[in-house]
Amino acid sequence: MSADFTNAPPPTKVGGLRAVPMHIRDLRAVVTLDAATGTGTVEATLDYIVGPHTGSPIFDLRQAVQTCLLDAVKLDVAKIAPRDVGAGPHSSIRIIGVEQAAGSAHKLNLTYQLATPDADLGGAYPPVLHGSNGRIRWSFGMSDLFAGRYLEAWFPSNLPFDQFPWTLELRITGTTTAHSLVTNGSATVVGVHAWSVRFPDWFTTMSSLLELRPSDALLFRSSTVVLPVSRRSVVMETWKPVGGQENLPALNSRIGTLLAENETTYGPFLADRFVCFFHGAGGGMEYAGAATTSAGALGHEVFHSWFARGITPAAQSDGWWDEAYTSFRDDGDTLTEPFDFTLPPVELCSRKPFQRTTPASAYDEGSRFFRGVAQRLGADRLRTVLGELYRSQRGTPLSTGELEAHLIVRSGATDLVDAFHRFVYGFTEPTPDARIEFVTAPALWVRRAADGVTTHINPKAGQDSWIHARVRNGAKAGPCRHFVVTFTVRTTTTTPPTYPTDFFPAQTATVGFDLAPGRWRTVSARLPAALVPARGTRISILASVHARRSHPASGTRVREQASIAQRDMTVD
Repeated sequence: MSADFTNAPPPTKVGGLRAVPMHIRDLRAVVTLDAATGTGTVEATLDYIVGPHTGSPIFDLRQAVQTCLLDAVKLDVAKIAPRDVGAGPHSSIRIIGVEQAAGSAHKLNLTYQLATPDADLGGAYPPVLHGSNGRIRWSFGMSDLFAGRYLEAWFPSNLPFDQFPWTLELRITGTTTAHSLVTNGSATVVGVHAWSVRFPDWFTTMSSLLELRPSDALLFRSSTVVLPVSRRSVVMETWKPVGGQENLPALNSRIGTLLAENETTYGPFLADRFVCFFHGAGGGMEYAGAATTSAGALGHEVFHSWFARGITPAAQSDGWWDEAYTSFRDDGDTLTEPFDFTLPPVELCSRKPFQRTTPASAYDEGSRFFRGVAQRLGADRLRTVLGELYRSQRGTPLSTGELEAHLIVRSGATDLVDAFHRFVYGFTEPTPDARIEFVTAPALWVRRAADGVTTHINPKAGQDSWIHARVRNGAKAGPCRHFVVTFTVRTTTTTPPTYPTDFFPAQTATVGFDLAPGRWRTVSARLPAALVPARGTRISILASVHARRSHPASGTRVREQASIAQRDMTVD
């Protein structure tokens, strides 16, 4: 998977260092577990490149590092010590305390004793590493509600924006007892009590499932379903501890039904297996094409393989939307409730780059938010729009801003900007209202990269383009905490375009924040190659800008107000 830093944290000063994001190209972890004592050792190799900014790269690991090599040179482990970034308990990160050039490639080798992670261990099914008398149990125990509970609990990893492959080389010593490995990776037996597991490059730190237990302590069921849209055969693997009350044959059948229903409504299932471990505890946790769950939470967790692990939150602060929409769907996805702007603001997305937990309010307040969207669009239309989102973005991270942009672009419901302002970002009402509009000379231009350069270049057929716009907030207006700019590409006509008829549905949009009175900003949005018309086509790019209680007037044209704009051009 190529590096994508779109949703990575910005360069941040932390303890005198300039902390910058990295992209993990590959991770290899060699783990030896002693079943006699319950102890383990790890040799981890992190192959990475530094992002677009020079600085000290960020990663995370919730184990006590014993030795460290950076590019084959010994590095004091204090140079990679956890650092508090003010995001709450257990929300530290690690920063490699060496300045590295933007785009440079490096290798980090770590060794440590595997132990219970230094993370928030709350919840019904926390991480476990325990062994004695030749019997060992290891559970990743991931959670989105407790900090430090993704892959970083056990191995060096990244924040959720990054996608990367990794390999686990696992060997158990000190036992003659057979053990079974439950995982959504591709596992190969390479020896007695030894496995090699490969996890694919579209996984993030939130994706990987692993459960290791003595084979005689588990029951297993496998069956196959042919899904209705992709027409692929998907293997369903269900597991439970011996003595568990779950009916595995019935639950296998239930999973097949859920996979088929979800694929029919939203689009192709992303994996080729669904692995489910019924842990006997309350609730559940989603993984990519997998879950650890109770029988009662099964539908919720299977659906997360579309919204949560099919498309994934781009940051932990974006983790609200998957729980919100899944909870809305748990309630039947036809309930509607108009937005009530007399209610207090609700912050579901803090936009804090180092937040490490999903807010508990994502379930109830988030479901209420989607009831409001369903009221505005219609429940059927919302389902259709989110199916379009899944099919276009599956296998990639999604930010809150990208969700907002998609809903507005596809529906034309620009008043959703007001709803996101108050009930997602938690902003109060501006006093006075913002007055957001386009700056002339130029208001709109096109580039073939998101470089901010103001020289216009015609879009090229078959190639991505970036539409740029310059917007400002009126000098006597109130602060603009949040705004959205939409872009529409249409064939130029002799009739001047009218808002909103000719401006929607749009093709793309971008979201911005915190534009003070009298200030301006350049924003841009990608126009995918598939949406660029054929060479020689004369096109008009139409743009509109929206903020809380600041929208273009219906029935107006470009010359009549500054919150809509137009530029004509020819496709190269």
